[in-house]
Amino acid sequence: MTDRQILEAVLTEVRGLGTRMNKFESRMDGFESQMDKFESQMNRMEESQKRFEEETRNNFADIKLHLENITDRNISILAENHLNLINKMDVSATWMNRIMINEVKMNALTDQVARLQAKCS
Repeated sequence: MTDRQILEAVLTEVRGLGTRMNKFESRMDGFESQMDKFESQMNRMEESQKRFEEETRNNFADIKLHLENITDRNISILAENHLNLINKMDVSATWMNRIMINEVKMNALTDQVARLQAKCS
């Protein structure tokens, strides 16, 4: 084998390695491109998660504010009206008791009148 043949064989091997290296570089470029897309998607997901967390915090703050301003006030109004209702019921019950006492007295007096009439006749 001559030096020229050896050099041509080495050149053929080097060209084959060059082709394989080009393919490898191409695959690595594709991999880097996919990694860039993945990083971009991760960044979008992180931003979306941050927006979601902020919206959730704002919603909880709105709910808390609603509970403090509306619900607590409504409970207070109901409690005050409940007290008024109880007072009105007490007044009504007092009148009902007086009416019942008067009915009992009326029944007793009616019975006495009936007995007196029976004695007189």
